[in-house]
Parts: sequence; structure tokens; C-alpha cells
Amino acid sequence: MRRYLALFLVLVFTVAAFAQQDRSKEADQLYSASKRLEALPLYEQLAKDNPNELLYVRRLADCYLAKAMQMNEKTQKDELIRYQTLARDYARKAVALGETTVYIQMLADSDPNNTSRHGDSSIASDLFSEGEKAFAAGDYKAAFNKYVAAAEADPRLYEAALYAGDAAFNMHDLSTASKWFARANSIDPNRETAYRYWGDAILRDGSDPMGAREKFIQAIIAEPYNRLAWQGIQQWAHRESAIVLAPKIDRPAGPTVDPKNPKNINITIDPNTIDSKKNPGAPAWLGYALSRANYRNDQFSKDHPDEKEYRHSLKEESSALSSVATIARELKVKPEKYDESLRNLVMLHDAGVLECWILISAADNGIAQDYDAYRKEHRQLLHDYLDKYVVHAPTTLSK
Repeated sequence: MRRYLALFLVLVFTVAAFAQQDRSKEADQLYSASKRLEALPLYEQLAKDNPNELLYVRRLADCYLAKAMQMNEKTQKDELIRYQTLARDYARKAVALGETTVYIQMLADSDPNNTSRHGDSSIASDLFSEGEKAFAAGDYKAAFNKYVAAAEADPRLYEAALYAGDAAFNMHDLSTASKWFARANSIDPNRETAYRYWGDAILRDGSDPMGAREKFIQAIIAEPYNRLAWQGIQQWAHRESAIVLAPKIDRPAGPTVDPKNPKNINITIDPNTIDSKKNPGAPAWLGYALSRANYRNDQFSKDHPDEKEYRHSLKEESSALSSVATIARELKVKPEKYDESLRNLVMLHDAGVLECWILISAADNGIAQDYDAYRKEHRQLLHDYLDKYVVHAPTTLSK
């Protein structure tokens, strides 16, 4: 009896395994044909049976988003939020399982309660919604036409131009896609998405790797504190065997404030960090904390008269690091005897891109507040910093 029971169980498990293989194959065929709505119930079951299978979880998140795109924001708001929440939650699970694609990470960070469609006019909004539905259904030509119509109805609608480019690329028309990505960038040059989409399209097309690199750099300039802006250049670097790495500058501790008396600013100096016997250029770092303390005491209110509370600013950090570079020169120590941090600091200072390093590679919440104003006046300088000092060919770091 036990023997027959064992055979029966083996037969049951075998049938179940074949059924799952068939379900997975059918789901893959539908998904690959951009029929995400039809694939949705299959991936629901597959993800339920295999909760740690990244492929199923990732695709289920995408299918839920496609379902959400079919919902009317006015008459089906609750259902829209429900499916957007499911998409967000499964995207987060995919990320936890190791997913690294930009699209899923963006979905994991999305707000499911944001149900508003884009566009100032109702005509543009309706056309854009129709484009989303067509895109979700895999009808990229219809989606493209709707997005273009929405862009014509509202020429300032960034998303219409962006998704027109995305739809065109899905139709394997890079030239048209580039036109619409460029239009999105002209609408708002300080959003990273269109630059990143454009770079990704060029990268996947394979026709111009350096062109893709340029677009990814522009994405970082647009929004350096958005981690998604860095995803494109990281993917490019992986594909091209390149390296993305900012110059290393280890700074001493800054001054601290006595919590009982904010006017008392304390400076702590580690003797080991300024030992000229171990490191001939080390005494230059004495200027860092002293400069920051003086700036906080006296200069901040002059440079920022409209701000009532102190914050760590670009001017303060730039002044402090520049003082270190100046002292290093006065020490008359040969540059080859500097440690790595001081060598990099002097290099960036002499090249005129030290503030770019501070803003892009070393900003805190206070310094980040100065970025928009700096970018407005120094966009090309930010580009030059990233191009020369951060995005390296494989051999440049060893020279």
C-alpha cells in the first residue's frame, strides 16, 4: 500500500511540475509579445508557487502596472490605486531579490496613491491616458500616435514627449525616438529621465557607445542626487568595461558645536593626521577645520543673508578645501610626496573643478541646496568634471 501511495505522490508532483512548466512557457510567450494583461493571471500563480523566483516577481510587478494603466483615474480610482500598490509592492520584492533594472527600481519607489494623469489640458490628459493604455497593451504605434497628439495639445507636457520617444524606440526607430527625447530635454533640461532613456536607447541599439555615455552624463548633471540618474552610466560602464569612480579625498573631521552654547565651536585635530614625518604634506589639513570654524562664526551670515539658520554650504566647503590646497603649495613639498587625498585635492583645485567634486561627489543635505544655482552658471564645468575625472576608461586609473 505504501509503495502505491509513494508512486501516486511521485505522479502528482510530476504532473504539477509539467503544469508549471507549461504555465511558465505560456506566460513567457505572452509577455514577450507585450500581452501583459493576458500574462497577468499566469504570473500571479507562478509567483505564488515560486515566491523567490526573481523573474516571476519582476514580471508580475510589470503586469500589475499594465493593469493599472487600464483603469480610469476618475471612475476606477480605487482599483487604480490597488493595482499600482500591487505593482509597487512586487517591484520592491524584486529589488530585495536582487533586481537592478532602472525601470523596476523606479516602480519600487513610486507612490501608488498618485493617480493623476499628466497635462494641463483635459484633451492632453485624455490623449496621454489613451497612450498609456495602448503602450500597456503592446500597441506601440497607437501609443506613439496618442503621445504625439498629447504633446501637440500641450507642448509643455514633458511625459508626452518622453513616452513618444520610448514608444518610437520600441518600434525600433532610434532616429524618431531621439527626436522626442531631445524635445523632452528642451522642455525641462533639469530632469534626468529623458537623458537616461535616450542613453539607454542608444546603448541597446549598439550604434554609438560614446553617444550613450554622453547622455548618461547629462542625466547626472540634471539630477546628481537621484540614484536613478547614476544607473545609466553604471550600466554603460559595465558593458564597456569602464569605471565610474570619483577622485578620493578623505577630509578631517569638521568643527562641532557645543549643544549648551552654540556660539562655542570646537575643533578636534588628530595628531596622526598632520604628522609631517609620516606625510610631508599632512600639515596642510590644519587649514580645513580652522577655515570651516571661521566661516561658520563670521562668513555664513554674510554669504547667505536670507537664511536664518546655519547650514553647511558649498562656499564653506570650497573655502576650507581651497585653504588646504593653498597651504600645501606654501609648504614647498613636492606633489609626488602628497598622500592620495591631498594630491587629488590639489589636482582638482588647480583644474578649477573642486566645487564640482564637492557638489557631485561629496555633498551633504546642506551643500545640495546650492546645486541648482551652481548648475545654472556652470553646466559645462560639471560636464567636464564628470567626463574627465569620474567616468574612466579601464586604463586611466592605473596611470
